[in-house]
Amino acid sequence: MTATSLQPAGKPLSTRGRRGVAPQVGGVKRNIEFLSALVAALISMAAYSSGLAARGVYPFGSVSRATNDLRHQYVPFHTRLWDLQHGNAQGDLLFNWQSGYGVGFLGDFFTYLTNPFSLLTGLLPRQQADLSVYLVSLCSMGLAAALMTVYLGRLRPGSPWLRALLSVGYAVCGWGVTEGTVVPMWTWGLVAIPMLGMAADWCLTGRRWILGSLLVALCWFANFYTAAMATAATALVFSVRLLLADTGLRTRGRALWRAATMTGTGLLLAAPAILVCAFANRRAQPTELYVVGVNTDPLTFLSMLIPGTHPVRVASPNVYAGVLVLLLVLTLPFQSKVRGRERLAWFSLILLTGVSFVLTPTAELWQGGALPHGAPFRESFVLSGMLAMAAWICLAHMPRPRALLGGAGLLALLVAATYDLPPVNGQALTGVLIGGAVTTVLLLLYARGLRRPARTGVMLLLALSVFAGTTYSVYGNSVADDPRRRGPVRAQTMTERGKGAHQALDAHKNWPATRADAGSGLFVTNNDAMLVGGQGGAYYSSYVSVQTARGLRGLGLGQGMGGRHLWPAGDPVLRALLGIGTVLEPVGESGVTVRTLPAPPLVTLRTPGSDQSYGAPEDSVWGRRQAALGARIYTVPALARTGGPAAPAPAAGPGFALTRAEGKGPESWTAFTGQCAPGARAFLHAPDLYATVRAEGTGRLQDFAGRPPAVSAPVTELGTVAADGRFTFSVRTPKGGQVLPPEALGCLDQAAFDAAVARLKADGATHVSAGGHTVDARLPKGSTGTAVLATTASPGWSCSVDAGPARAPVPYQGLLGVPLGSGGADRLQCSYVPEGLRAGLAGTGAGLLLIAGALVGARWRSRASHPADR
Repeated sequence: MTATSLQPAGKPLSTRGRRGVAPQVGGVKRNIEFLSALVAALISMAAYSSGLAARGVYPFGSVSRATNDLRHQYVPFHTRLWDLQHGNAQGDLLFNWQSGYGVGFLGDFFTYLTNPFSLLTGLLPRQQADLSVYLVSLCSMGLAAALMTVYLGRLRPGSPWLRALLSVGYAVCGWGVTEGTVVPMWTWGLVAIPMLGMAADWCLTGRRWILGSLLVALCWFANFYTAAMATAATALVFSVRLLLADTGLRTRGRALWRAATMTGTGLLLAAPAILVCAFANRRAQPTELYVVGVNTDPLTFLSMLIPGTHPVRVASPNVYAGVLVLLLVLTLPFQSKVRGRERLAWFSLILLTGVSFVLTPTAELWQGGALPHGAPFRESFVLSGMLAMAAWICLAHMPRPRALLGGAGLLALLVAATYDLPPVNGQALTGVLIGGAVTTVLLLLYARGLRRPARTGVMLLLALSVFAGTTYSVYGNSVADDPRRRGPVRAQTMTERGKGAHQALDAHKNWPATRADAGSGLFVTNNDAMLVGGQGGAYYSSYVSVQTARGLRGLGLGQGMGGRHLWPAGDPVLRALLGIGTVLEPVGESGVTVRTLPAPPLVTLRTPGSDQSYGAPEDSVWGRRQAALGARIYTVPALARTGGPAAPAPAAGPGFALTRAEGKGPESWTAFTGQCAPGARAFLHAPDLYATVRAEGTGRLQDFAGRPPAVSAPVTELGTVAADGRFTFSVRTPKGGQVLPPEALGCLDQAAFDAAVARLKADGATHVSAGGHTVDARLPKGSTGTAVLATTASPGWSCSVDAGPARAPVPYQGLLGVPLGSGGADRLQCSYVPEGLRAGLAGTGAGLLLIAGALVGARWRSRASHPADR
């Protein structure tokens, strides 16, 4: 690697006759650089916190931040991280026994928890996970501001204090405030832009290849999703700098080679995160939910440059980066001190990047190949970074008053053209008018070449205006996005009931003999199992595997998010199949009570051929459950319509078409009757039904919220069959096109079910131990048939019988089955390793070899160039 630099040539400081001066000057400059970066970090964090405090947002008030995925995913995932850090988790980094009745975890870890500031979680009490998540975002903003301060100095030398003020606008940009801070792992993307920018700068100057490779790896490990976007943006900026460099093609080629090898080595080092998540995503349950389009009209897009704006009704890119940045970017066209081709290059970069956000093909490239199911402009922060860079290109040469006035005029035109658009709220309009005027005046004064005391005073006023403007824009966003407008909210995710549930489950540990499940009635978040503990079913992640989602749905488990949100089991048969021995039930407004259930062990045995349907229809949930249990426990009666409004046109397939209810009277209910054994427990399975169901004689109402393909309703108990064997229930639906399946009703023989559970307990594993990602079961001597592990057969499992060769298990009616053979088995051992991990570790090894080779090569060249030192 060559040390040839692409930086503009300059005369080095002469030290002849002034021994020690250069080191002293260098030390002072480094101290100033450090202080300016620290000031940028402190102003950013203080402004963001002050804006939230002014509105009373948590942790400074009662207005919640914990809405949507912040509440349902990121806070619960951080409580699991706390459990891992303190040795309290069931499972490890590879596998999670706490959620989804056993799911892989490493993909979740790399996606949600590898922002380095997430490690702060372990320093706080577990119930303060909301605060931990807030600190992740806050510290990421601070570090982003500090690094951007340093990186801007690599673009152009100049005042570190002015760079610090521009960096504040970038770190607390629109994307960071509205999207990044509620998705804490994404805020590392703000760090990645300047971090990768510095690595790219070393490629231009021919230095620090090894450190640059490590920085690339860190960014991709910390959050591969935003790192991919930041890497693409860095490549675009690198291309612009390469085109503007006054150097030959050969030197540019060497810089490109350094950049390519640095990036490739960094990706090899980060290969475990990349490959594990890629395989997990490929195996994940596909969703057919809506995708938000990226069409945004030009004026609305331009309005989002104004600090404090917030999308209303229609999604728009959150790209603003502060009044100071905006004013200087608009001043750049008039900045005659910057070469024309350089101004053209930066404006072309900004324009083309912005356009790429709103064209579907290029938007898909930014998003990794497909538009997301949520916020569509997740890459907006890269444009905020480019705006900050272009602003510094303008400010580093200190624009003349005429140029500043030209920029102020463009800012006035922007406000005049967009002030009445929905994203421009009152706070944004006030902030840009006052902030724009104040900033323009202060820059005009600063540009006049004042003496040092006056210049310092103007700088302090400019810093104060940046702090005030940033604070006000955060406040404005908090007003525009106040969750109280959508209904009642709570400040923190962990409620008093959640705390009580955690204590109750902690006091009733019986794992791995049986599971403890928070149950379906608690519902604090979509990830209650991680939040409150136990080994339950609640699980919401982008990485729910197809095998897990479809296997559990086939057994009657309720699901949301197209199968990516698993619900806890709520009926006795599914609880038994999953080995649930303890469940929680809500009491009053905030209490819980513990209920103990008879449950078989985690590993049970099925005799050869016991997975037959036992007389129930093979394609029904009742047949699959009997096959999984190995016993006949259900009666599936023929249903007859016995009352209600006239039936609409016959259903396209089997089942009973339901009439859409027009009123709320008795005539809006459609009655059905089936014949079962007296005293049996009646359950209904209609996963696609959106209706209310009422059992005759009880007045008990059950809501079914099926909305295919997004929501699948679970098996639900309706009541007890009367002494005459007739069971009647009524259905009322507010939607048209609803169909009740012909085999929707299943009547459970409690005595047969109890006997089946007792047999599984008696014949099951005599001892089970569960490690972080392993299961070791002692079986009755000479066991044959199939061993069934009460989890799903997700990719990554391998099992051995009697220490034999490891083989992949087989699906067993939605669960994990291991054929034991006919020779008799005594022991079963299973281990889980995520797909892609071994290949990823091999990639890391290759990357380390390249790093080692570079170190050896550098040492050899050093010795060759100084032979006298040998």
